[in-house]
Amino acid sequence: MARRALSATRAADLLNFLAAHPAERFGYSELSRRLDVNLGSMHSLLVALVECAFLSFRASDKTYGLGPALIAIGDVALRSDPYVDAARAEMGQLSARRGLESLGFVRAGGDALCVLRAGPSTDPGREVEVGQRLPLIAPLAAALVAWAPAAERESWLERGGAPGDARREQTRMLDVVRERGYAVALEVEERRQIGEVLRRLRDDPHSPSLHADLRDLISGLRRREYQLTTSRRATYAVSTITAPVLNAAGGLELAISVQGFPSRMTLGDVTSVGEDLVEACRAASRSAGVVAGGMDTGEIVGQA
Repeated sequence: MARRALSATRAADLLNFLAAHPAERFGYSELSRRLDVNLGSMHSLLVALVECAFLSFRASDKTYGLGPALIAIGDVALRSDPYVDAARAEMGQLSARRGLESLGFVRAGGDALCVLRAGPSTDPGREVEVGQRLPLIAPLAAALVAWAPAAERESWLERGGAPGDARREQTRMLDVVRERGYAVALEVEERRQIGEVLRRLRDDPHSPSLHADLRDLISGLRRREYQLTTSRRATYAVSTITAPVLNAAGGLELAISVQGFPSRMTLGDVTSVGEDLVEACRAASRSAGVVAGGMDTGEIVGQA
């Protein structure tokens, strides 16, 4: 594997950090500290990014934020990805219909990246910002890997580090998600703790202790009933329901998640929301398929 350029990695880290703090601006010494880059290197990086308008510099308080060039790039990126554009429209309608928050996630390397949001904000314990990343480690983000090639599913399982019995259960869970068409994550204490660690990582993205805590909490999920696979109760505390937007070849383009549910839901309630979500994802796939290449993806998505 080719070695990554350090300057490119630092630039990506800086842009990701600022994207995770959209309402804040930072001085260069604070950026240096938070991103663990020496002052000289950080200053050079900031100068270069301001010159090309990827960052803005405010002289009154000597702070930096995201720049106007990224607005143009983001607009072009959105228009060049018909699936994300179509999903945004469907998410707005779904959230209005159900009164739920909708989030759109794409795969970004080893992470799930939130790129879209619609509907009412949920409580702070569930809040996910556009630009936030979630690690693709089993059993998190099952809907983003359930339709992936076998090698990618294996990699997700490997990163989870589960022993044999738990790994077989996670593999079975992916089968259930594909057969049902959507994933149902249940509300457990570890999930809320993971949300808190992720929020802390926004402020300290290179903290070894926080990354260790995150892995421990994700590992803890496999010892709980985190993904709904079989119906054994009258009601469930549901965290998120997630379904895929697939392309004409049956591959994942993005996943749409809904959250903000009442404290307990019957299986019928879960099924109603899940089927509504799947239909919204199918509609996004059909719309994007026509725009992207003149193909109606409804038949393929209907088989998911």
